[in-house]
Amino acid sequence: MEPGTDPLTVAILGSGAMARYWAFSLETMHPWVVGQVPPPYHIVEMDGTEHRLTPLHFDWCDKPPRTPDVVLLLIKWRRMPEAARWISAHAPQSLVISLMNGMGQDEALSTVPAIGLAQGLTTAAATRREPVVYIRSHGQTLVPQLGDPRERRLQKASRTYGWDWCWVNLKTMADLRWQKLLQNSVINPLTALADCTNGEILERTIWQLARPLLNEGTQAARAVGAEVPQDMLGRVTRLARETRDNLSSMVQDVRAGLPTEIDAINGYIIRTALSHGITVPTHQALVRLIHSLTGG
Repeated sequence: MEPGTDPLTVAILGSGAMARYWAFSLETMHPWVVGQVPPPYHIVEMDGTEHRLTPLHFDWCDKPPRTPDVVLLLIKWRRMPEAARWISAHAPQSLVISLMNGMGQDEALSTVPAIGLAQGLTTAAATRREPVVYIRSHGQTLVPQLGDPRERRLQKASRTYGWDWCWVNLKTMADLRWQKLLQNSVINPLTALADCTNGEILERTIWQLARPLLNEGTQAARAVGAEVPQDMLGRVTRLARETRDNLSSMVQDVRAGLPTEIDAINGYIIRTALSHGITVPTHQALVRLIHSLTGG
């Protein structure tokens, strides 16, 4: 931190697997956790090391003692209305960094005036088997540069504490978010339908849908000016192998009988494609199938 500068106050919105992962990763900054599940949180690292965390916790209806400098948005999409109300009431001038799956956070938070929203991405992976969260991959976390002074303080904090955070320009960030969306649009719904881990999906017949899903999604991405590499199928395959033991969040939601994030992932691709006159029948079929599993 800069000499004479107060430490940043970081509020993590959400109490699921990824929110607890970041509460653990940013523990040296003493972040708050805002969500339904109170601590203690039980975290198991990839080498088997166990930790118990007791961060300061607030329920959605609680009033925090002060306005946080930074809000990390790590909720499930079904919690977006609560998150928008919380930010509007308690953090309207805070820097909000979304590391959520899917796209469309800017539209969902449009009710918060003058919000400073940085839509980033992370390839970290964690599986929740209550009450334990197992870290599967630390991956890499990318945040777009908005020119906010709090970003510089976060950059210094990331170097000080050894986080794997990188800051990139807005165009690069937009391209990378689309690339991750395409990856999620394949791995998440296919593993949910097959009820298997990321690695196991590569051996299932349903994996044959990966190529048409990527072909359709790439057309939508390029229609809005996003750059998509030619080897997306190879990249998605490598990602599934690298996170082979992970259960995607969509698998976990389906098993728990909860609404999934299909509308913010494949649904976002469908809405983008249709607005540009592009047909995406494979994505539309998957959305219907996932909805049929969860009553959505």
